[in-house]
Amino acid sequence: MKTRSTISVIVLCFFLILISKVALSQNDVVFTFSKPNRAEVKMVVDGFYYIEAEDFHHYGGWQMDNQFVHLMGSPYLIATGIGKPVEDAITSINILQRGKYHVWVRDRNWVKEYAPGRFKILIDGKALKKEFGAVPTDNWTWEYGGMVNLKKGKVNLALHDITGYYGRCDAIIFSNDANYIPPEDKTEMCKERARLKGLLLEPSFAGDFDVIVVGGGSAGVPAAIAAARMGARTALIQNRPVLGGNCSKELGVPVKGAGFYHPGWRETGIIEEAELLRVHNGQIYCSDAFKQLCDAEENLKVFLNQHVFDAIMKSDKQIRGVRAVSTLTGKITEYKGKMFIDCTGDGWLGYFAGAKYRYGRESKNEFNESLAPDSADNITMSGCLMGGFPEGFGTAFISKKTDKPVEFVRPPWIREIDALVGYGRRIHPKYIEHGGWWMEHEGVVNDLWDAERARDELIKVTLSYWDFVKNKSDRWDFVNGKSVQKEEIRNYELVTIPIMDAKRETRRLEGDYILTQNDVLSGRMFPDRIAYGGWHLDVHHPKGIYSGEEGSFEFDIDVPIYSIPFRCVYSKNIDNLLFAGRCGSFTHLALGSVRVQSTLATIGQAAGTAAAMCVEKGINPRDIYKNYITELQQTLLKYDQSIPGLKNEDPKDLARDALITASSYYKKKDLNPENVVFKKSMSVNCHDSSVTIPIKDIEKLNTIILYLISKKKQHAIIDVRVKGLRKMDNLSHVLSLGQYSIDVPANSKKWIRVPANIKIPENVEFLQVEVSGLKDISWPVISWTAQSENVQYPSGEIDYKPENIINGWTRLKENKESLWISDPSESFPQWIELDLGKPSEFNTVHLTFDTDLSTGSPDKSRQEVCVKSYKVSVFLNGDWVKVAESKDNFQRHRIHKFKKVRANKLRLEIRATHGAPSARVFEVRIYDE
Repeated sequence: MKTRSTISVIVLCFFLILISKVALSQNDVVFTFSKPNRAEVKMVVDGFYYIEAEDFHHYGGWQMDNQFVHLMGSPYLIATGIGKPVEDAITSINILQRGKYHVWVRDRNWVKEYAPGRFKILIDGKALKKEFGAVPTDNWTWEYGGMVNLKKGKVNLALHDITGYYGRCDAIIFSNDANYIPPEDKTEMCKERARLKGLLLEPSFAGDFDVIVVGGGSAGVPAAIAAARMGARTALIQNRPVLGGNCSKELGVPVKGAGFYHPGWRETGIIEEAELLRVHNGQIYCSDAFKQLCDAEENLKVFLNQHVFDAIMKSDKQIRGVRAVSTLTGKITEYKGKMFIDCTGDGWLGYFAGAKYRYGRESKNEFNESLAPDSADNITMSGCLMGGFPEGFGTAFISKKTDKPVEFVRPPWIREIDALVGYGRRIHPKYIEHGGWWMEHEGVVNDLWDAERARDELIKVTLSYWDFVKNKSDRWDFVNGKSVQKEEIRNYELVTIPIMDAKRETRRLEGDYILTQNDVLSGRMFPDRIAYGGWHLDVHHPKGIYSGEEGSFEFDIDVPIYSIPFRCVYSKNIDNLLFAGRCGSFTHLALGSVRVQSTLATIGQAAGTAAAMCVEKGINPRDIYKNYITELQQTLLKYDQSIPGLKNEDPKDLARDALITASSYYKKKDLNPENVVFKKSMSVNCHDSSVTIPIKDIEKLNTIILYLISKKKQHAIIDVRVKGLRKMDNLSHVLSLGQYSIDVPANSKKWIRVPANIKIPENVEFLQVEVSGLKDISWPVISWTAQSENVQYPSGEIDYKPENIINGWTRLKENKESLWISDPSESFPQWIELDLGKPSEFNTVHLTFDTDLSTGSPDKSRQEVCVKSYKVSVFLNGDWVKVAESKDNFQRHRIHKFKKVRANKLRLEIRATHGAPSARVFEVRIYDE
């Protein structure tokens, strides 16, 4: 393996080639890159013209691909025609000296045995005899195109695709030196490019920061925001043009976490803030919400399109700064800092700094992981192709239905798939039109150092899958009662395959502790916990789509809520390096659960908070673990990051000892059927009907009460079936809990009680109540009522008293008494008041509202419980004086800072919600900061 310094020099040389500006464009198909301001081609060195493909004036059907610049040195153009030659990319250059020029083209034959991506160079409309992209090597190389006579003045160039199968061109050189041969060696080639382009080598200085976060994905953005909110001067360096990483509008991976398998455990903190903002803005992806939050932080500076390629070391254990290259201009920039957080996903900053890391699967014996292989290896989970399509999340390709049959002939350079079977591979309309997450290559392909080949393998996988769809499969699974037959597939045509690889696993940096399978499956609660997980132990099959009957997963195991210790968040051997994201300190197996976006975001928030604390105290992360872990945990709770089993015990919170009163509160009582209002009547009429309900820790179901309307002339018997679901999206986890027969009187409208006496199994998270169909009997849908309504009220015989807002808990899953709810029969405004007992100085209030954490991700239609309009007032000189207000709130956690006051009372007045009849407040904190 090359030394770190050698690799840094190579990478630096590669990056010196980048010029011009890159802009984002989103057409109606897929999110893509382009360069609207093309660099003018000049003769910097006498007799030479160097033309970057990405500087062509018009791309035609070619796309610019710059996700591999750290490996091959430059953005390039790729012809994504799916077997149909794409429109020419065209440009023109001004030739100062007419004469004979030798043509060199840098390209890649990505399947060297078949050369599927061939293209030609057109000069003033005339093609060179040479077909490029056919040289018998799959490395990037220079191909000689022969000699041409160029006239003085304007000369038109074109890239002419021949095959439509991902031909790629990086650059073209015109040279009047017959003996000139471009260097193949990477370092020498980069130097030569810099010479011919006139690129400067001297880096500029971007600034000195307290905290530098490298990587702007779902972990990096919360890390940077958290550090900035703590007062640290923070830089967020992102190598893409948008924020969000895998969950950006470039790749479109959905934000998921523990709440998808554990209702009530959706992650809070910065990721909840971003997701609520995304939903409020009506957006599919979180890139713009992340940007909006970052722009609001005065201590945070975001640097987009900057790829960090080296670490500047103060010593073997201390990072002093980083070097990055602009993928817009090629300019090299240095950033100096005190604390550093690697959120690159691939662990690049840690690698350049010399941090210890892991790659691949651990052996069974190393951590006593029962699911691990007997011997360690380099197998990782495959990524998958994803695009920010308008169709939404999880889109691996786009097909369209035409008005006539469309033939698909399998290219000889892709593998045949004879069957798609096994769990997770139900083929239904979504997977015909949009593709799926399980279209993966084998785990032996290196997503880190051979990333372009890994992406190319995913293109092959998609084509193999489409061949199976069009030519192999005879029928498709039933979906919503409908079977999709092969005849319907004949008219479908594959039109778009995204070229971005959404990675799942590469390098993992080592911390003082490495989270294991056993920690995850046992639900371990570490003393130094700073976040939690709850997503399945979701480890994809190492053979990818070729796994046969074994299906998409190697393991897909239910896990309890477990914790993530702070020792997994900082480096074992680099003193001022923290990390968050999938490059954290986890085994291959543990990563299967931790790697989802919401979980990683909370780890990022913890890393950013800790980094700022280190700067403030002049210490290293390990010192926090040893001496300040309680302070870190309490700080995370203060900024609404939940940590299982820990509650607010912040001694600086003045509200904790206050006397709390309110205008009213909700007293839990038995359902009074007479108070129920119905929206409409749902006819049972020969069709079984059901309702699914999250059960929120209910251990026993005593009674079911059904309101039925009968128009029958005689009494009828109806069956009521009760089922338990472990999760909403997998009907294979349905348990039968009981079946009951009830007598419905003739011509009646009445409540009918069913004594159930069902003990709820431990893993059941939803109940499904199903009523058998019978003609002339209907089941109305319930609307608002004082006791039972569309808005869920917590279960149990509890009074939701005012004093609940200072008991330290902000999640019903941990404490059912963590919420104040005003009496829904009372009109707004409703208020809650805190009496501090004596005049106290303060200038900051933290408010935590209810945003319905029972769902896996926020849903605007369910945010009716959230407080919309409110006012915060303090009691001064015998009168209530407003210090803060909001008229259109949709956030769970709000912080209001105002001019310092000296008062003994504070009042929160709720004027309106987004639809619920009650005000719902988890917590009020008061600080003098």
